[in-house]
Amino acid sequence: MMIRILMYTKCKIGHLKSRKSTRSKPAVNYTEKYCCQKCGRDKSEKTILICHECDSSFHMQCLIIPLTTVPKGTWRCDKCVINELNKPSDAFGFEPAQRQYTLQQFGEMADKFKSKYFNMPVHLVPTDKVEQEYWKIVSSIDSTVKAEYGADIHTVDHGSGFPTGLALSGNEDNTFYKSYVEDHWNLNNLPILKDSVFRFINADLSGLKVPWMYVGMCFSTFCWHNEDHWSYSINYSHWGEPKTWYGIPGASAEAFEEVMKETAPELFHSQPDLLHQLVTILNPNILMKANIPVYRTDQNAGEFVVTFPRAYHAGFNQGFNFAESVNFVPADWISIGRECVNYYSSIKRVCVFSHDELLFKILKSCDGLTPKAAALVYADLKEMVKFERVHRKALSDWGINQALFVKFEHQEEDLRQCKICNTTLFISAVSCKCDQKRLACLRHFKQLCDCPAQMHLFKYRIGSNDEFKLLRRKVKAIAQTAHDD
Repeated sequence: MMIRILMYTKCKIGHLKSRKSTRSKPAVNYTEKYCCQKCGRDKSEKTILICHECDSSFHMQCLIIPLTTVPKGTWRCDKCVINELNKPSDAFGFEPAQRQYTLQQFGEMADKFKSKYFNMPVHLVPTDKVEQEYWKIVSSIDSTVKAEYGADIHTVDHGSGFPTGLALSGNEDNTFYKSYVEDHWNLNNLPILKDSVFRFINADLSGLKVPWMYVGMCFSTFCWHNEDHWSYSINYSHWGEPKTWYGIPGASAEAFEEVMKETAPELFHSQPDLLHQLVTILNPNILMKANIPVYRTDQNAGEFVVTFPRAYHAGFNQGFNFAESVNFVPADWISIGRECVNYYSSIKRVCVFSHDELLFKILKSCDGLTPKAAALVYADLKEMVKFERVHRKALSDWGINQALFVKFEHQEEDLRQCKICNTTLFISAVSCKCDQKRLACLRHFKQLCDCPAQMHLFKYRIGSNDEFKLLRRKVKAIAQTAHDD
């Protein structure tokens, strides 16, 4: 098996850069000439740093993240870091490495790196020593350490670490082997179990509904993030050295986001969805000082780690290991999924799938739902109907009086997104005669263009209130059996 490798080098506190930083002129401990751009105090101070790019000057204690010692290498101010972030190609993040490895070659490289770095056999390096060194590297503005990560390896292309139905051929009579193929803890099965909402999505969403594999080495990192559509995730370590995790409960997600924004406001102003780019790491100690609860664990071989909806998590690998992960959504996620889509709309993030379309498919095939699941689906349907009723009235009041039935699911994904907030459209939308290809959701129809209301067209997948009632009737009947029992 060949491994797709991602590499990073450390160049700025909290961020991973895709190319090695240069060290041409050192940062300056200056005594004359420059004033701090933040506080305005002048040359009498001896702790002024000069930006390598723009020559702006700042006291170390006036920086967003204050420094206590003068950096030995190249130093750039926050504005210049933002300029790097906005570059179209290789600003911050991860890039494919030039070399490809077999699994054995990658393991040999990873063990050699760790043994040389700590000057001892890999199995003798304590996990706490690796952890201390990791955060030392992240917190040092001039440290440059390159790690490589075989991340997001598609099981469809390379096979899964768990046995699948394809591997069952010729072993149908092997009861023991078959039990592993069909086991509910097999990550290939978990997203499509009877109680999983994902089984109603026909597309093979790689990494979300179909597992991905990860081959790690010492210091290879997964940055702070939560899962797409705030779904659950499960990660299994097949073998190798531990993976260190840090987790924040979903209930503290907003507080966590505020701390991150306060720590680097310019970066978030430039890129509001920065936390969805998996390029930002911040020491848990800083978060805990801000009263954000942070939980830590070392995942060993043969262990599962489950993350819950909206729970932020990050971490790194202690050494050479092999893991596999996938997302799953039981029925209790339904209302959380709608809340997430509303949040995505506020930050203009593109959805992975349409929540309303998923709900529609569940309603069309609801016979297999348990009463509890049906009750949760019914409650979400009521929220969707309420939203449509209120906003369709707003359309009518504004003066839109033309309507057209449209099957949005037959359109290309990028052609059925709201041009204002990027939400994937399914139940309804608004277009204008000035450009029929542009669509807006019912929240943003007035922002679509400057044309009068009479030029706009209401497009719908579900039209009358009677159609909504038909959808509700069947799932309500299933939900009602829970009370009858």
